[in-house]
Amino acid sequence: MSQAHSDVRSALLARRDPGQPFITHLGIDGRVELSGASVANAAAKIANALVNEFDLEPGATVGVHLPWHWQRITWLLGIWSAGCIAMPGGGEECDVLVAGPLEAAGLPGGVQVVSTHPFGMPLDPAAAAQFPPGVEDVTLAVRTQPDQQIYVADHSQALALDGLTQQQLLDKGRGVANDNPEILRLGVIQGESQWWLPAVWPLVMDGSVVIADPEQVARLQDESLDGSLS
Repeated sequence: MSQAHSDVRSALLARRDPGQPFITHLGIDGRVELSGASVANAAAKIANALVNEFDLEPGATVGVHLPWHWQRITWLLGIWSAGCIAMPGGGEECDVLVAGPLEAAGLPGGVQVVSTHPFGMPLDPAAAAQFPPGVEDVTLAVRTQPDQQIYVADHSQALALDGLTQQQLLDKGRGVANDNPEILRLGVIQGESQWWLPAVWPLVMDGSVVIADPEQVARLQDESLDGSLS
């Protein structure tokens, strides 16, 4: 188990080997594996965009409508790195809404759409043109940010998800890890823990997670997993 850091950003940057896998996503477009370094850079860019582009401060709320995808992991980590609160399914009460291309339809107000391209490329222009006014592709705002987080603070006691602080969320992950000490490479199936476990497990175990689109779950059998949880 990794050193017991109490805030998400510190735990992310403390991984022993940043080149090792953090998350593997098995989707209809193929298999994508991101290293700890890639995830840390993505989280920093997202955190910077939340502050620089959307003027969010610690404690702001981000409504998250992202599919079961590696982008959900990087956005959760970026939100927490900025000291903000992730609200799955949040609506008009949130300061910013982020959604996948399919999830954006029908959401209130301005929505920032996150591309689910396997390599994080911007949305297809033809698809983006179909969005109603106020719905924007957030890819450029994120990709132009620095790879290192600009505004850094200890957000251990900042609320992160479901009323838990970052420290409590990490402690919750360590509780699961203590019950499963033999698992470093974890397959996570969509379930009650889907909004926190895939993002937190690699932070507390210094390992990695593998997730698969619902129609691709059978492909988890082809991965060298130490175990699975839902």
